[in-house]
Amino acid sequence: MKVQITLETMSDVTEFVSIATRVPEPVYLVGDDFRVSAKSLLGALCSMEWNELWCECSVDIYSKIEKFVVL
Repeated sequence: MKVQITLETMSDVTEFVSIATRVPEPVYLVGDDFRVSAKSLLGALCSMEWNELWCECSVDIYSKIEKFVVL
């Protein structure tokens, strides 16, 4: 699963990391030329500066992160 997301505030980042941490499979934030673990608060904070931000996971977590999905 790969969807474009947006993390605009510190609250968004902490909530997203909290959700990602509860997923047993790896969850990644992907953008520009970078890929970081979505379970890392520091990585998620850095990703706020990227032009486009995508969430990647080997399982469907759309319903958990729907709030952050760009439509």
